[in-house]
This record gives sequence, structure tokens and C-alpha cells, in this order.
Amino acid sequence: MTTAKLSASAAILAELMHGDGYGLDLMERVTQRSKGQVTLTSGNTYPALRQLEADGLVTSREGDASSDRGGRPRVYYRLTAEGRRAATTQQQGLLALLLHPQGV
Repeated sequence: MTTAKLSASAAILAELMHGDGYGLDLMERVTQRSKGQVTLTSGNTYPALRQLEADGLVTSREGDASSDRGGRPRVYYRLTAEGRRAATTQQQGLLALLLHPQGV
């Protein structure tokens, strides 16, 4: 069996459909939900989050400063209406591909 690679942006959009989150939280949730089949790293998660925000698909807000983070706040991400539409379209496309593969 072969495994296809899922982009960090696609995985993040899909996971944000289940609720807001911060970077490390999203990485862990994607790994857990995919039963380890999809693993995000800080090297692909944070650039993807910045790009998704620049594209208007997510918004961010800072939480309270935390001493365990050296006084820095966590940054929480949430889908925008456009991000929710993009995630839904992405989900529908993947389901169509899996349920009705062409040429098989």
C-alpha cells in the first residue's frame, strides 16, 4: 500500500474544521486523528499557518502570556468563512476521489 502526502495547509484546514488551535496543538491533533499517517513539523506547520492567514483562510489571536513559554503568548488560529469553504471543498474533493476513482 502506498501513502499519498497531504500538504500541511490541507491538513491544518481539515483539522481547524474541528475547532480552533495553536501550532503544537494542531500538529498533535493531525497526528492523532490520522493515527500517525500524517505528521506535521514546526518546519511546515508555522509557514503554512502564516500563508493561510495571508490568504485570508485563517485568523489568529494571541492568548495570555505564559511563564512556561518564557512570557510569550500562544497564537490561536481559527478558520474564516472563506477558510471553512475551502476546507469543505477540499474535503468533498478528497471524498469524491476516494469513492469514485477513475480508471480503476
